[in-house]
Amino acid sequence: MRARGFTLLEVMVALALMAAALMAMADLCGNALRNHAYARDLSAATLLARGKMAELEQKYEDQGFRDADEEEGGDFADAGRPDVKWHLALVKPDPDLSPDQMVAMLAGTTDADPQELLAKLMGMAGAGGAAGDVSGGGGAPGASAAGAGAALVGTMLQAQLRTLGETVKSAFREMRLTVSWRDGKASHGFTVTTHLLVLNPRAPGGARGDDPEVPPNLAATGAATAAPATTATTGGGRR
Repeated sequence: MRARGFTLLEVMVALALMAAALMAMADLCGNALRNHAYARDLSAATLLARGKMAELEQKYEDQGFRDADEEEGGDFADAGRPDVKWHLALVKPDPDLSPDQMVAMLAGTTDADPQELLAKLMGMAGAGGAAGDVSGGGGAPGASAAGAGAALVGTMLQAQLRTLGETVKSAFREMRLTVSWRDGKASHGFTVTTHLLVLNPRAPGGARGDDPEVPPNLAATGAATAAPATTATTGGGRR
């Protein structure tokens, strides 16, 4: 009896199935390697972006902003990743944004009506009603005087809020930091957006100290005058 073997057709079918399985496995392994490389680069880029954002925030808190949109960029060669690039865009607020709207946004409300904004920020919920009593003229003399005083205070506060809004508009910027890199022919990247308010820059390198409102010479003078007071207190304790 002759032993039965595989026909040529059966061998070709088996080879075709094995080739398809090997190709699927190779594609799966390739995708796994690409995902691993992407996750590795994304983690590194996230850490680099976090450090760069802190560095840029410190820089602009020291030197302040120009009266225009600003852009700058570079790479992370100092951190050992010259292939990772960064680009920063500083965007001024919308020129159509009024000072009242700017202050309302900072106060956490979308209503930019000055009277309601005053009621929210200053607790003057009755200012509008008092002003209405003055216009009607039907209230008691004391109520009319109180309404006139509240209306005057409200007018002054509105002027101050508008001044504050103009100051905030000049010192407020939207920071958009874009970090990108390439993996072969594929490009990857992400953008981090935050907002920065710098009302009084500390000067480059923090030359004016942590509290820019107090010049260093006055701070030193205050520290010198505080020392004798401590000595006098200690001496009094000994008595």
